[in-house]
Amino acid sequence: MYSFGKTLYVRMEKCLAFVLIIRILASVQGSPFLLFSNRKDICLIDAQNVKCNSTVMVDKLEDAAAVDFVYSEGLIFWTDVSLEAIKMTQINNTSVTIAIISTGLASPDGLACDWLGKKLYWTDAETNRIEVSNLDGTMRKVLYWQDLDQPRAVALDPFRGMMFWTDWGKVPKIEGAGMDGNMASRSVIVDKNIFWPNGLTIDYEDLKIYFADAKLSFIHSCNYDGSNRNVVVNKYLPHPFALTLYQDTIFWTDWQTASIHSCNKLNGSNQKVVYSNIYSPMDIQVFAAERQQSGSNPCGANNGGCSHLCLMSPSKPYFSCACPTGVKLQTDGKTCAKDAENLLLLARRTDIRRISLDTPDYTAVILPFDDVKHAIALDYDPIEGYVYWADDDVRNIRRAQLDGSGLEVIVSSEVDHPDGIAVDWIGRNLYWTDTGTDRIEVVRLNGTHRRVLISEELDEPRAICLDPAAGYMYWTDWGKEPKIERANLDGSDRIALINTSLGWPNGLAIDFQDRKIYWGEAKEDRIEVANLDGTGRRVLVKDGLAHIFGFSLLGDYIYWTDWQSHSIERVNKNTGHNRTTIVDALPDLMGLKAIIVNKAEGTNPCADNNFGCSHLCLYRPEPKGPVCACPMGSELLSNGKTCIVPEAFLLFTRQDNIQRISLETNYVVQIPLQGVQKAKAIDFNIRDNRIFWTDVGMQTISRAFMNGSSMEHIIQFGLVFPEGMAVDWIANNIYWADSGSNRIEVARLDGSARKVLIWKNLTHPRALILDPPNGYIYWTTWSGTPKLERASLDGSNREVLLSDLGRVHGLTIDYTEKKLFWSDMDNHIIESSDLEGKNRVCVITQELPSPMAITQYQDYLFWSDWQMRTIERANKTSGANRTQIQDNVDNVMDLLIFHQSRQSGWNECGTHNGGCSHLCLANPRKEGNSSYTCACPTHYSLNPDNKTCSAPRSFLLISQKNLISRLVLEPDENSPDVVLPIPGLRNIISIDYDPMEGYVYWIGGKIGKPKSIRRAHDNGSESTVVLAGDNIQPYDLAVDPYSRSLFWTCSQLNKIGIIKIKTIMTQPSKSWVIIKGESERPRNIVLNPLKGHLYWTNLMTPPKIERSAFDGTERIALFKLDLGRPGPLAIDPVAEKLYWADLGMNRIECSDLSGGNRRVLLDNQLKNPKAISVFGNYLYWVNRDQNVIGRMNKETGKNVEFVQGRFSELSDICAALYIKPSNFEKHSCTNNNGNCSHICFNDGSVVRCSCPIDMFLKLDHKTCADPRACSSKEFTCVSGDTHCIPRTWKCNGTAECTDNSDEQNCPKCSSDQWKCKDGTCISENNVCDGKPECADHSDEANCCEKDESRCTQSEQCYKSILRCNGQQDCRDGSDEQSCPSRLAPDHTSSQTSRYTVVIVVGIIFLVFTFAIVFACRRKSPPPLNYDERDILMMKPLNPQSENQTTPTTKINY
Repeated sequence: MYSFGKTLYVRMEKCLAFVLIIRILASVQGSPFLLFSNRKDICLIDAQNVKCNSTVMVDKLEDAAAVDFVYSEGLIFWTDVSLEAIKMTQINNTSVTIAIISTGLASPDGLACDWLGKKLYWTDAETNRIEVSNLDGTMRKVLYWQDLDQPRAVALDPFRGMMFWTDWGKVPKIEGAGMDGNMASRSVIVDKNIFWPNGLTIDYEDLKIYFADAKLSFIHSCNYDGSNRNVVVNKYLPHPFALTLYQDTIFWTDWQTASIHSCNKLNGSNQKVVYSNIYSPMDIQVFAAERQQSGSNPCGANNGGCSHLCLMSPSKPYFSCACPTGVKLQTDGKTCAKDAENLLLLARRTDIRRISLDTPDYTAVILPFDDVKHAIALDYDPIEGYVYWADDDVRNIRRAQLDGSGLEVIVSSEVDHPDGIAVDWIGRNLYWTDTGTDRIEVVRLNGTHRRVLISEELDEPRAICLDPAAGYMYWTDWGKEPKIERANLDGSDRIALINTSLGWPNGLAIDFQDRKIYWGEAKEDRIEVANLDGTGRRVLVKDGLAHIFGFSLLGDYIYWTDWQSHSIERVNKNTGHNRTTIVDALPDLMGLKAIIVNKAEGTNPCADNNFGCSHLCLYRPEPKGPVCACPMGSELLSNGKTCIVPEAFLLFTRQDNIQRISLETNYVVQIPLQGVQKAKAIDFNIRDNRIFWTDVGMQTISRAFMNGSSMEHIIQFGLVFPEGMAVDWIANNIYWADSGSNRIEVARLDGSARKVLIWKNLTHPRALILDPPNGYIYWTTWSGTPKLERASLDGSNREVLLSDLGRVHGLTIDYTEKKLFWSDMDNHIIESSDLEGKNRVCVITQELPSPMAITQYQDYLFWSDWQMRTIERANKTSGANRTQIQDNVDNVMDLLIFHQSRQSGWNECGTHNGGCSHLCLANPRKEGNSSYTCACPTHYSLNPDNKTCSAPRSFLLISQKNLISRLVLEPDENSPDVVLPIPGLRNIISIDYDPMEGYVYWIGGKIGKPKSIRRAHDNGSESTVVLAGDNIQPYDLAVDPYSRSLFWTCSQLNKIGIIKIKTIMTQPSKSWVIIKGESERPRNIVLNPLKGHLYWTNLMTPPKIERSAFDGTERIALFKLDLGRPGPLAIDPVAEKLYWADLGMNRIECSDLSGGNRRVLLDNQLKNPKAISVFGNYLYWVNRDQNVIGRMNKETGKNVEFVQGRFSELSDICAALYIKPSNFEKHSCTNNNGNCSHICFNDGSVVRCSCPIDMFLKLDHKTCADPRACSSKEFTCVSGDTHCIPRTWKCNGTAECTDNSDEQNCPKCSSDQWKCKDGTCISENNVCDGKPECADHSDEANCCEKDESRCTQSEQCYKSILRCNGQQDCRDGSDEQSCPSRLAPDHTSSQTSRYTVVIVVGIIFLVFTFAIVFACRRKSPPPLNYDERDILMMKPLNPQSENQTTPTTKINY
C-alpha cells in the first residue's frame, strides 16, 4: 500500500509540476519564478507565493552547482562538480538529461547562457579557464586562461557583447571582457574591498552588475566599468552565495541560513526570506522571459559568415568568428583550419591528451580512447593518422585515430613493461623497448610479423627513437651501466654512442635537420645534446629540472614532461633559452610526442612496395640498404624476399645462446633468450612449440616458446650440473640427469611433481634419451667404467646395455629403425646398436677428433665436433654423403632436429595422464600391451587407489646457506633428500616448521644487513616477511603449533620475543617481548608446548641454560656450571628429555626437563655441531665443518653414524612432526588461543593467560592491557616489569625499577646542602628546624634532641656537652673539630664522657640493627629454600590502584 501511494504521489507531483510549467510559459506578466540548485535537485519556486513548496524540476543529482536556462528554447543547464560535467534537460521532459560537456572539466563553478547567440559559457576554478561552446557542447573553445585564479560566477550581456566574472583566488577581483575572448577588451573592474566574491548578476536596464562577498558579508553594485560602486546590503549577511535580479528586487541564496533572501536593489530595504530550509542552496536565476529579452543578433544571419563559432563582441561589427580549441583561424577571419596541425600528444596514465601548439592557450584535450589504464609511451604515424601507445598495466600496445575511431590492440602477448615506442613511418613498422623482457622488438604497424631484434646485453632499455631515412634506431638504457646506443633498423652494427656521465637517461629525440640527438637525464637533472655519432656533447639545460620523463622535439623547441613539477615545458633547442611552461599542475605525466599531424618527411626503398619483402622490410644505412626479415619461427628463402615456415630445422646450444639452422637454406638464427649462461642439453615439445634446456651455469632447467617468448625456469632448486635432458612428449614429463648430484629425476613439464627416479649406484650420468612409446629411458655414465644403461620410465628394470665404451656425450634414437646412435669422445667414433644394445655397428670412424652432440632425422645423422668447430651430417647407415652444415661454431653442447616425426607414438599416459594425480610413468610393452605406473613426487606416498598421492607427515628439514632440504627417513631410510623450491633464501641460520599450516620459518638475509624472519610453504608459495627491521638481529626461532605462536631471540637487543602467527598477514613485524635486560644474552631456544615451558641458552659470563614459562615468569637456571659455550637445544617432550650441544666442550648432553639426571651422550667425537634435533629414536646433528649429518640413539648415545654426507654450509636441522588432530584439539590453547588476548600456555591441565613485558593482566584473567598511569605519589619506571614505585624510593640508593631508571639522573647536593630521601637538596640550615622542607619530610625525621648535636657526615646525635671534650663521640670526628685550645684536660669530665659515649653508641647500634632488619623485611620476599641467583622473578610486584589486582605468580618445583 505504501509503495502504491508513493508512486501515485510522485506521478501527481510530476503532473502538477508540468501544469505549473505550462502556466509559467504561457504567462506574459506576473510574479517571477526562481530557478535554483541545491546540489541534489534543480527546483522552481514562485517568488511571491512564499508559502508554497518548490517544484523539483530535476532530481537525484550528484552535486549540482551553477544553473542557467534558455527561455526561448525551453532548456535548463547546470554544472555538476562531482561528476565534472555540464548537463542539460528540456523543461517539458525533465526526466531526460544529457551530458553535453563531460571531459576536460575539474571544478565548473560558474555557468551562463547566451540566449541570443545560443552559446554556453562557463568557468572552471581548478583548470582556471573560461570556455564557450554551442548549446549542444560542440565547438568548444577556451576564451580566457591567463591570470585566472579560481574564477567562479559568470554573467553575460549579449546585447553589448560583454561578460563578467568573479575571481576569488589569491588576488580576488571582478573582471569584465568581451564575449569573443578578445584580450584587448578585458579589464579588472573591482579589486578593492573584496575578498570572496561569490554571486554575480546583471541589471540590463541600468547597465550595472551586482555582486556578493561571502567573507565581507555585503552586496554591492557598480557600473560595467567598475565606477559608481554602491552598497546595497552591508553586514547581516552570513554567507551569500549566488545572486539574481528581477525588476527592482535582488534575490540571493545563503549557505548559512539555508534560505533564499530578497531586498530592494537600490538600498537593500524590504529584506525578507523568500524560501527557507533548503538543503545546501547553490546558484539561483529568475526564470522569466523578461530576463532574456529578444533583440538584434549580429550572428543571426548565416552565423555571421563564420565557419565555426560566431561570438558576440563589444566592438564593431559586434561579433567575432572563432575556432574550436586548438584550431587556428585563417587569415580571412572567417574560416577555421581543418584541424590543429602542430600537436603535443601526451600520455597521462589513465588518459591520452592532445595539446595544440597552433593556439596560445595550450589546452589539454582528452582523446576519446577507451580503457586506458597506464599509458606510458606513445608515438604517431603521420601517414595513416594513428596514435600508438603502450599500456604498462594491461601490458599491450594499441592504436587509434585521433578521433577515437579504429581502436585496436596490435600487440597483446609477451609485453611486460613497454617503456619506449617508435613508429617507422617509411617502412610501416613499429619498434618498442621492454624493460621487463629486456628486448627491442619490431612488428608491422598492423601488429603482424613480430620479430625480436635485440635481446642481449640490455639491462633497462627505455626511450627509443628512429631515423628511418638514414636506417638507424637509437635507445637509452638506464641499467647498471647507463648508456645511449645506436643500431641499424634490423638490429645490426650496434654501438654505444654515449656511455659516460649518465644516470637515468629517460627521454630521447632526434633533430633530422641539424643531425643532432637530444636526451633528458633524470638523475643528473639536465638536458644534453650531441651529434648523431656521439661527438660534440654539451649540456643544453641544467637548472630547474626535477625529473624529466617524456621528451620530444619539434621545430626549434625541445618539449618534456616532469614527474615532480607536474608540468610540460619547452626550450629553444639551440640556445637552451626561451624556456616556457606549456602546462602545469597536471599530475601523472608520462610520455610525450610533438608532431605535425599530416607531415611525413624522408624515404627509403622500403617505402616502395615493402621492397618486395613478404613480411618485414628493415632499412640499413647505405651501402647495405634494405633487408627483408622474417618473424620468429619463419625463415628467409634464398631469394632474400620470401619467408616460409620450415618443415624441420636444427636446434643447438652454444653455452651462452641457443640457435637454429634451416635444413633448407642453412640460415642461422639466434633464439632471443635472456640470461643464458652455459646451456647444455636441449629438447622440445611439439605440442606447444616450446623448447627446453638445461643451464649448468645458472643451475636451472628452463623453457620458452620457439620465438623466445614466455621464458621461465621450471627447475631452479637442487640442481648441480644438469647435463642430460629429454622430454616425454606423451605423458608431458621431463627427465634429466645431474652429474653433480648423481641423480636422474623426472617432473611434469611445468616443473611440478618432481621425483628422484634413480640415485643409487649412479656416478656421473651424462647423455639421456627417451623412448616414450616403448616406455624406456637410456643414459650414459662417465664413471670409472663408462656405461650405457636402460630402465623403464618409472626407474624400474634397470640394466646395463653396454660397458665397453668410451665417454659418450651424445645419444639419440632412430624411432623408425629402432636403433641407438651415440658419439664416443675417447674412441673418436659414432656407433649404433639396436635398442637392446646388440647388433653394434661403427657408422663413422674417421675425422672425429672430438664428437659431442648427435641427433637423427630421416636418413641422416647430425653431429657436432668441438675440435673441428663444425656441425656435419652423413648417412645414418653407411656414413656416406658426409656434408658440413656449419663451420666456425664453437662450444656446441647439444643439438636435435625439430620436427613432428621426432615426437610420435602413444601410450596410456597420453590420455588424461593415465588418471594419475601427479606423474604417469610408462612401462615397456608386454605382449603388445602398454602399461604404466602412477608415481608421486619424492617423499610423497601413493595412496591405496594407486592414483593419488599424499604428502609426508613427519620429516627432517635441513638448512644450508641458501637452501632448505627435506629428508624423509620412514619407511625408507635410504630415501634421497629433496631441496624445497623456496625462492630468496640467503644466509640461513635457523629454521623451524609449523605442522598445522605447513609453513617453513627461517632466519636469514644478506650479509652485512639485518637478518629477518620469513616463512613459506614447502612448495615455495606464499613467501612472506614475518619480522624485519634495522634495529633487530634474530638469532633463533621456535614455533608453538598449539597456541599459534612464534618465539625468537634477538642477539642485538638481547631479548626473547613472541609473535602471534594469526597476525603475520594483518600486522607484519608485530612482536611482543617476554624477556630482556642488560643481564641477558639469550641465543638458542626450544619449546615444550605441552607444558608451556621455554628453554634457552644465556651466554652471559658464566653461561647458563634456563627455563621459564611462555611468558618469561617462573624462571630458573637449570645449568650454570660445567658449561663451555652452550649452543643448540633440542627437546623430546614425550620422553621428557632436554638435549644440548656444547660448542666449547664439543659434546652433547641431556637431562630431564627439570635439569635433573644430567649426563653426557657424546663426547670428543664431534666438532662444532651447529644444530641438533630429535626425530624418532635418534638425536640428529649437523656438522658444518665436516659437511655431514650425524645421528645417535637418543637414550644411550650409541649407534653413532652419518646419515648424509654431501651437504655443504650446513646451518640448522629441525624435526617436522605430525600432530594428530585429536591431540591438537586436546591442548588448552588450540581453541581461540584459550580465549587469551596475548599469551596462552598450559599450566598443568588448565589454560593460563599471561602478558608480555610492559602489559598487565586484567581482572578477567584473559585480557592484557597497557599499564595504568602512575599516581602523583608514584614514580614511573621507564621500562621493565616494574611500572610504578613510591616516589620516596626515587634516588634512595637502591634500584627498585628493573631498568634502574629510579636511580638515574639523581641530583648531587653541595657541601652546604642536605639530601632528602627523594634525592632533592635543601639548605643544611633547614634540617631539623621543625618545618619540613623535603617532600617526604625526611629533613625532620631522626632529629636530635634539644640538648644534642648532630654529627656532620651522618645522622648520629651526641650530647652537646660532649662537644670539644677531647674525646671523639662522632664516628666522623666532627664533634672534636674546630675546637678552641685548652691548657689542661679535665679527667673527671673525660671519664664521664667515655661512659656516655659507650651508652650512646650501644643505643645507636641497636637502633641501626633494628632499622636494617626492618628494611630487609620490607624489600625481601619470603625465604625460599633455593638460591635466589637461580630463581629470578621476572614480574615483580607493581603498585596497583584500588580497582586493580596484582596477578599472582606461581612457581612449582
